[in-house]
Amino acid sequence: MKGICGYSTAKLCKLINETKDGVVSDSFLEYKKSISGIEATSRLLLPLNSSALNLARLLSLGLNGTEVTFEAIQTMIAPTLFVALSTIPHLEQISYIGLNGLMFSYYNDKFRMAAVFCNTSFSSNWYTVPVNRDTGMLYGEAVASKAMARINESWFQEALNRTNGYSSLGNGWNGDQDSLFLTAVAMDGRGVISVGFPAKVVIDHFSALDFNGGDFHLATADGDVIVQTRLPNTEIIVNNSTVSVHSLKPDGGQIRSIGTVNCVSANEKLGSFPGRIEGVKYTFYCSTIEIAGVKSVYVLAYPRHGLLGLIQKNNKLSSMLLAFMFISMVVALGMSIFFSIRAAKREMCLCAALVKQMNATQQAERKSMFKTQSYLRANHDIRSALAAITTLLDLCHDDTNPNSELAANLAQTKTCTKDLLDILNSVLNMSRIEAGKMDLEEEEFNLAQLLEDVVDMFYPLGIRKGIDVLLDPCDGSICKLSMVRGDRVKLKQILCNLLSNAIKFTSEGHVSVRAVVKKRSLEKEIIASNGNAVSKCLSQMLCKKEDFKDIDALHRAEQNLNKMEFEFEVDDTGKGIPKDKQASIYEEFFQVKETALGEGRGLEEEGCGLGLGIVQSIVRLMEGEIGIVEKEPGERGTCFRFSVLLTACQPDSAEALEDPMNGFHPHFPFIRNPATRSEGPQSHLIFYITGEERKRVLKRYIENLNIKVTLIKQGKSLHRELEKIKHKLDSSYCNPSGKPELCLADYLNKSASSNSDPGPNDPPPLGNIKEGSDSVLPQYTKNNSKSASAFTVLVIDSSAGIFSELCSAVSSFRKDIPDTLCKVVWLDNPVTRTFSRDEQEARQIPPCDHLIYKPFHGSRLTQVLHLLPERKGTSVYNFPKPKSETTEQETLVSDPSKDQTCSGTEPGTCSSQRLPSVQQTLRAEKPLNEKRILVVEDNKLLRKLTVTSLEKLGAKVEVCENGKEAFDEVCKILKQTKEGPSKELPYDYIIMDCEMPVMDGYEATRLIRREEEEYDVHIPIIALTAHAMPEEANNTIGAGMDFHLTKPLQVDQLVQVIRTLDNNNN
Repeated sequence: MKGICGYSTAKLCKLINETKDGVVSDSFLEYKKSISGIEATSRLLLPLNSSALNLARLLSLGLNGTEVTFEAIQTMIAPTLFVALSTIPHLEQISYIGLNGLMFSYYNDKFRMAAVFCNTSFSSNWYTVPVNRDTGMLYGEAVASKAMARINESWFQEALNRTNGYSSLGNGWNGDQDSLFLTAVAMDGRGVISVGFPAKVVIDHFSALDFNGGDFHLATADGDVIVQTRLPNTEIIVNNSTVSVHSLKPDGGQIRSIGTVNCVSANEKLGSFPGRIEGVKYTFYCSTIEIAGVKSVYVLAYPRHGLLGLIQKNNKLSSMLLAFMFISMVVALGMSIFFSIRAAKREMCLCAALVKQMNATQQAERKSMFKTQSYLRANHDIRSALAAITTLLDLCHDDTNPNSELAANLAQTKTCTKDLLDILNSVLNMSRIEAGKMDLEEEEFNLAQLLEDVVDMFYPLGIRKGIDVLLDPCDGSICKLSMVRGDRVKLKQILCNLLSNAIKFTSEGHVSVRAVVKKRSLEKEIIASNGNAVSKCLSQMLCKKEDFKDIDALHRAEQNLNKMEFEFEVDDTGKGIPKDKQASIYEEFFQVKETALGEGRGLEEEGCGLGLGIVQSIVRLMEGEIGIVEKEPGERGTCFRFSVLLTACQPDSAEALEDPMNGFHPHFPFIRNPATRSEGPQSHLIFYITGEERKRVLKRYIENLNIKVTLIKQGKSLHRELEKIKHKLDSSYCNPSGKPELCLADYLNKSASSNSDPGPNDPPPLGNIKEGSDSVLPQYTKNNSKSASAFTVLVIDSSAGIFSELCSAVSSFRKDIPDTLCKVVWLDNPVTRTFSRDEQEARQIPPCDHLIYKPFHGSRLTQVLHLLPERKGTSVYNFPKPKSETTEQETLVSDPSKDQTCSGTEPGTCSSQRLPSVQQTLRAEKPLNEKRILVVEDNKLLRKLTVTSLEKLGAKVEVCENGKEAFDEVCKILKQTKEGPSKELPYDYIIMDCEMPVMDGYEATRLIRREEEEYDVHIPIIALTAHAMPEEANNTIGAGMDFHLTKPLQVDQLVQVIRTLDNNNN
């Protein structure tokens, strides 16, 4: 190592000496190179004589002897001068000066163009006017100033006397009077054309040259400086090609003369002389050149031995660095040996640990693989069992009355079965969440119905624990914008998880679910509006450059304008979560063992602690956030709030969200305008129900709909309270004449039941009233609205007291009140089923009363509101009747699983009229009539249920137990078809299970496809499997199947697939 360093040092010194000798020999060559560059640059800057001469000839031909006046200048000379100024590169000024004293000129002044004109024969002033750069037209007012050019100046006379023009360095006529290289030529003896380009062009050309450490000075032969020297405290004076260099004091006073030399030599050698400036020795070289026709002198000053001194200095520095490098290499060698030994020991320890870790990893991978296989087997078996249950429910549902309680229970059971399938899918997708590969499966769904289904599902669990589970309608914005597009399953999973935890850790009080559509913030409005040109220009003017870039980037990120932010809250009155534990609840396998009140959890509250971690992952996947809302001091429980982004399927309805009612819960930080009060009489809703929070929510929501609400506290005498209310209402049921008024319900009933022509005193039929006509409903016109009677609805919870006493109090209240002006709605508990249990008590309900099952929210609340005239009149639904001998009694049975649609016209107006199910409609139409279908299924029960479902659709079904039987059957029929006269397909469709003994569906499909090639046919094969993983669809398509369906078999999906196959074949 020492030998290498010594050799390197000697070699470096030798190279430095050789470099020193080379620099001495190359220094003169560098001087010559610099001089050659100066001369080459001067040759590039040619005079503008030819351009000026051509312009003068052109103007002379154009004038053709015409006398030069201001009018002639304006029409003949000025346009040509403007074109020349606009087209000739670097041209800064162009002028015409006549012998008669008339002068006109264009020149560029920074960012504008101006014109100068005058008559020096009569005035010493000239006038400046702005010029349009595009047209050359003068505009604005002329500004007078002192003339800067006259015809008796030397350059003017030289230009007249010379045939090729005269070049000189002068000042421009702009505001800064920049130096210009001017070329003036005579024009037909009438005047002079002068053109000029800025001296800055010359300065830029020479600044681009490399003088190898020397200083450059350039001036005209007359002494006008073009490029000033940069030598400190030095003045270079040029006079008639003679150069004098003087040293100056800092204040500008001259100290001494350094030297003088004549730059014009007979032998064409450079004039040179030595000199010292501030202790530094210089050699000055000078010579003459011509720049744009102007004779000039340049001076080069080089420091003597400057490069050699630099090399000597660098030589010392290099030696020091080389010594430092040598020492560093020795130290580095020692350290490398030390660390190599240490690393070898560490590597041996790591290898031993790695072997143990590899063994443990392989063991964990084997366990994970076995667990995955167990999951897949369990998934297949559970899904097959659930498929059988779902199909059995569909078959039972077809044999029941659609409006019966049994049909509602079957629908609720089917909803729970679907939830089990969703939970099964969530378990299978847990590994995807951990790997970050979870994808959103978007579909269009009814968000309001989803919320109601989730709350209804957990309501019986809350009843058993003695807590109330309710759905808070807030401002009704969810019902306005209920149809959305997003991942329904994952959103339901989030709500179910939060609701389950809330009920689990709440022993008394209530659990509330709230949802609102968040109004677009001001920032998002600005971002969304930045797409148009006007807003973009305003943003550019009002924002900084970097701020505008940020806004533009945010605007590009806003891809879907129909995406709305939906915010949800699950609020309970349980034990709560301590603040120091709230940040850790989203960690997997973490549970809060202590509540905010210092109490421990019981055995019934145990769990794995995985739910909230998965919830947070899904919320963030849906572009939202989840957190805990801080409650007011003294409030119990925990309030979880999360937001997600969903695509609104009714973008026009979003405009209606700008001014909804003021019904927000205090946790939601929004401000809404209250509903507009109508001029007519307010309807009256009287509630005698349980649950303080439910009563408070209903009162706030309904009063914002301009409906009067009265709450009767539980425990008080219902009879006494109703009598007080009736006493206040008695005066509203008669008009000033004392006769009862005709209400809307009587009018509608009278119009609907009338089969004859109306009499002269009868109201016109409802069907004859057309839009825009003068016919109006009696007692419901705007003029008579104040005298109309108010409509009253009494809502009573049947479990709020002794039923016979409740019926007695209601009967007394309804006495003397027309049935058309008062409706009674009874709430029954879906768990205890009061009326179903005691039919004798149920007979006490008057025929015109209504019965609904709790929980009282969502669509059931909407049904009650539809009984009011201002909420689109009385209810017209065909509701089922309870188990009673009374045949005329109406019952409102709300099934949480039924399909509902929201009109979106006003909060809470969701239609809940029961329609025939899709399965019932399809089975009535028999879309598979005379279709031959082969069902291949190894499960006996599923095979039977699938055959039954298909036969009800009109199909002719054959079955096989495995893929081998199906393949043999297809081959057998194909051979018979080939031998026979008919060439029809053996089967119209094959429904193939994928996992079967003997031969699975994949292998059977491949063999069938291979056999079909010989007969030139193609039988559509639809895969029906219990696997719900996305990869399964790719496997079925790869095996040759046409479509992939998951168990349980959905009749509507199967029919849609078959129709698609038929359309493709046609």
